[in-house]
Amino acid sequence: MKELVDISLKVVEYYIKNKKEPNESEIDIKDKSLLKQKWCVFVTFYKNWEVRWSAWNVKEIEGNIVLETIKSVISAISQDNRFPAFWESDLKDLRIRVDYIKSRDILSEWKINLLDPFKSWVLVMSKDYISLWIILPNISSKLLSWEDFIPILEAKMWKPFSDKDSYIYEIKTDVYTNY
Repeated sequence: MKELVDISLKVVEYYIKNKKEPNESEIDIKDKSLLKQKWCVFVTFYKNWEVRWSAWNVKEIEGNIVLETIKSVISAISQDNRFPAFWESDLKDLRIRVDYIKSRDILSEWKINLLDPFKSWVLVMSKDYISLWIILPNISSKLLSWEDFIPILEAKMWKPFSDKDSYIYEIKTDVYTNY
């Protein structure tokens, strides 16, 4: 799975050079078994050690994890409007983190107290499927126990958190980086 970081960088370089999304055959994939695995990734790019672009899917959409990675990379660098546009100069010192999502489990009401903020993500989806919020593990020095998820969630949601109005998922990943 470490190769997903290399694939991410190759996709960025290809996209910047060719102004189009590569297909699987246009990037060198050493581990061909990745073309047979269907799973999701969360791709995050850092510039000057700050998050600058990211993208992901909660559910597998593409035919394999390489295609999921390609789509997430292109989405991150071309559609993440929270951050400045991606330029060729951003390739210098670009840090990449790929979270390979290995499990996602829906939690029953108020089982958020079972989560370890150092190992688990929290994904909260409104029951009307309109809104989605994520808290990554180790994302903040304020995230020390499960109780700390609630104020962070409420800040993201801009409203009080209610588990009765939401689906709560615990997501576990393996993390791969180039730093």
